[in-house]
Amino acid sequence: MPILLQPASSTECRFSEWSIIAKDRKRLVAILAFLYLRQEENAQRVINSLEPKWRASKGKVAQNVIRKLTAPNPKDVELVQSGTEAEKDAAKKRIATSIVHRDGLLFQHISWIEARKSIPSGYMTAPHVRQADKGFDGFIIELDEPKSEIKRIVICEDKASATPRKLVSSSVWPEIETILRGDRDDEILADLVTLLKGVPNIDAEAAVDEVFWEGARHFRVAVATGENRRKSGSFLHIVSGFEKVAGGSPESRVAGILPFDDVREGLAQLADEVVAKVKELTGV
Repeated sequence: MPILLQPASSTECRFSEWSIIAKDRKRLVAILAFLYLRQEENAQRVINSLEPKWRASKGKVAQNVIRKLTAPNPKDVELVQSGTEAEKDAAKKRIATSIVHRDGLLFQHISWIEARKSIPSGYMTAPHVRQADKGFDGFIIELDEPKSEIKRIVICEDKASATPRKLVSSSVWPEIETILRGDRDDEILADLVTLLKGVPNIDAEAAVDEVFWEGARHFRVAVATGENRRKSGSFLHIVSGFEKVAGGSPESRVAGILPFDDVREGLAQLADEVVAKVKELTGV
């Protein structure tokens, strides 16, 4: 697996620092390219060190993928240089938004890969197709050994930010609070039923009826950020307050940080590599 986890002791949660293994970077890029192309089976084959099966890319999927991985839009860059003052201001805002959206979606894909490693038997939603999607960043169901009852439901929050502590405090913790209040129970139920439909020989309705909602619900927070956010040799401060906000047992709270020398530059470079791989796979 191209992502290495270094666990660290914490009372807040099960915490680990992530890193991309240099010698496996090309493998990571290939997995990401297949995921973006909606070829999850091929992504899993690369994860399992198996040869992917060739599949033709349908319609303009490859072109759409390349567009989502490309930020900023060259037209906006040109406007910043030669447009009117109003055009320049609008273009600068679009550039900033496009970079945030590209990085957020790319990190969701990276986080999916790590989750597949950490919970190999879990049933997971695929990474989002749309940028800035309002659904859960990730959703995982783990079943008991007979695969008849739900063991846990993992709700994932994935963020890429140059100011991660501010984002976690203002966005992630309030989001978890809304979930704990039950404000999104219908959305959780919808994802739960959708995933269970793909599990053979399980009575989906019975499994949903019997699950202990509060006890089975776990949270996983993953953040990509810059090395400049490390304090006293650690990134634990980014998820300070996790226990207070989410409650539950320590096992029900998981957090991971993927640091880059510069988070925006690091994700931009990775996006360029995935674009090149997408072009190689599809001939676009």
